[in-house]
Amino acid sequence: MALENLVPYFRGARLALVAMRLRHPDCSGLEEDVERYHQMLERYSEAAVATFRLRRAREAPGGSR
Repeated sequence: MALENLVPYFRGARLALVAMRLRHPDCSGLEEDVERYHQMLERYSEAAVATFRLRRAREAPGGSR
């Protein structure tokens, strides 16, 4: 999967987590797992965006290589 496609993919994964949380409110331990996965997706998404911006800046005319 291309780097620029990861952010929408992660957005979909976050929506799936929200749906799982709403569908199973009484499941013990789920809330903590969902929160941990959500934080992980946020970190991965931020890293993907930062990497994409860095790559685009390097490939731009006059960018550092």
